[in-house]
Amino acid sequence: MNGDATDLIPVRALNQVSYCPRLYYLEYVESVMPINEHVEDGVFQHRRVNDEDLAHRTRKEGEALRTRSVALSSERLGITGKLDLLEEKGGATRPVESKRSAAPKDAEGNPSSWENDAIQVCAQGLLVEENLGVEVPSGILYYMGSKARVEVRFDESLRSKTLQAIALIRELAARAVAPEPLPAELRHRCFGCSLAPVCLPEETLYLIHPPEDAAPATAGPAAASPPETTPPSPTALTRVTASTDEKAVLYLHEPGSHVGRRSSHLVVTLQGQEINRVPIASIRQVVVFGNVQVSTQALHTLAEAEVGVSYMTGYGTFIASLLAPPAKNVALRAGQYRVFSDPERALALARAVVAAKIANQRTLLMRSLRGKSDAPAGPGDDPKADGPPDRVRGSDEPAAREMAELLARVPHAPDPGVLLGLEGQAAALYFANFGRMLKARTPGAAFDFTVRNRRPPRDPVNVLLSFAYALLTKDCFSAACAVGFDPYQGFYHTGRHGRPSLALDLMEEFRPVIADSVVLSLINNGMLAESDFLTWRDACQLTDDGRAAFFKAYEQRKATEVTHPVFGYRMSYGRMIEVQARMLAAHVRGELPHYVGFTVR
Repeated sequence: MNGDATDLIPVRALNQVSYCPRLYYLEYVESVMPINEHVEDGVFQHRRVNDEDLAHRTRKEGEALRTRSVALSSERLGITGKLDLLEEKGGATRPVESKRSAAPKDAEGNPSSWENDAIQVCAQGLLVEENLGVEVPSGILYYMGSKARVEVRFDESLRSKTLQAIALIRELAARAVAPEPLPAELRHRCFGCSLAPVCLPEETLYLIHPPEDAAPATAGPAAASPPETTPPSPTALTRVTASTDEKAVLYLHEPGSHVGRRSSHLVVTLQGQEINRVPIASIRQVVVFGNVQVSTQALHTLAEAEVGVSYMTGYGTFIASLLAPPAKNVALRAGQYRVFSDPERALALARAVVAAKIANQRTLLMRSLRGKSDAPAGPGDDPKADGPPDRVRGSDEPAAREMAELLARVPHAPDPGVLLGLEGQAAALYFANFGRMLKARTPGAAFDFTVRNRRPPRDPVNVLLSFAYALLTKDCFSAACAVGFDPYQGFYHTGRHGRPSLALDLMEEFRPVIADSVVLSLINNGMLAESDFLTWRDACQLTDDGRAAFFKAYEQRKATEVTHPVFGYRMSYGRMIEVQARMLAAHVRGELPHYVGFTVR
């Protein structure tokens, strides 16, 4: 093999490609390598093996000579690796590989080995044979979970499988699209896999090969059936990822406060007095508003822990995010530029998100106005009956009917200009009725809503809407970066320099169900009062207490679990944002034929 023609393959990659070819592809071709508790525990368990002070030092331990962290390579085989341990005993030289898991049992109940582990240690044996010129008949797998030491014989069958794994890696490295997830009979391997939240095996296979009785998952019509018809519920998939993130978002908005680091905590002080102390391990994101100072040491620690820091103005306008280094999967960003620059494909994506947005706006409108006494009688109601109709459905609202008509036209929009017009008409109908979704109040009260205004918002309701959209932009920006996208290259919101276009694209379908819903909850449940707002000239903004109440309601909404309309299992809205971003990435990579927008029933 010509070593100059291709990079050497890490021996550990042979283990992963034998376990799951898609796992190998995501980690080594697309450079996606998330960390979970199993990976962290493996690093901890290997702390002695990886001790640099013991590397390449041969020590006599009983009757054996043992050398730790032995680095070997082979241009002929095209592989390289670092052996946990090289053991010389009784005239035989054998590699020893440590695994954090427990050993499987054979038919007689004796400790055995997993095939992918055997292939990895066999590759190490091949490296030892070539570099030291000795025959290596077997190797040792030490399973820490059961403290079992298992001998693996390097017979011709295992050596052949090892060479086949090397060839498979060469084949996968040349592919432009990741292989499909494992089939159903091997799906148990996905549980506990650190790549499961990225791979989304069940969801990806469902969209590639949907069951015959499932509703058609099309990117365009947002349901080819009439808008009043609820698509059949899909068979619930086996969820292999967490439904939500248990870590918290830390909001820093006290003017003049300072954030520093002490040991493993963030410490917030105001005028020299400590007002809050938070373990960094419990935080997934930090959001800084206005005049809050964060020390360099704190930012450094947050960056190392891969905790994103988002900066907002005091009015809630998103400025920027400090994130860990960009994801290494350059191929995804190259595909993003190619797909989003294709007018036809960009238009198809734009139709999907606009259809989902209008559908969700219409659903929220129907839910909020269902049973309103001022709603017109529906087709089944008696217009001559005394009092309000008994059976008033939100879909009988004129605005809901007109939005349904606009929704039916979205899949046939011939260009972005027409699509933008349809979206604008739907938004006009939606916001013309938004005030009716608020609980009845005395005319002229603080929470009257007549028209959408911004930059700056001039009344409390518009302040809340703008604030919610800014936070949602921040979350979609973070999701796009976490997946590996360029957040500034969008397919619908294009043409303005410096705008996070993709974040704005991703947030469209979530505006009604997250942002608008939070605003309605805060007002209708009496969680905010007129005293929670400050008005100066034509500008209005939240007070510190008002912002604190808003943050609490916003995070509660993101933590709310909802059933995915396609996959059939429940997850939080916050998790849903990342799932949709990953589905978009799968479409860009060519794994999925189309992107399906998220809609609520």
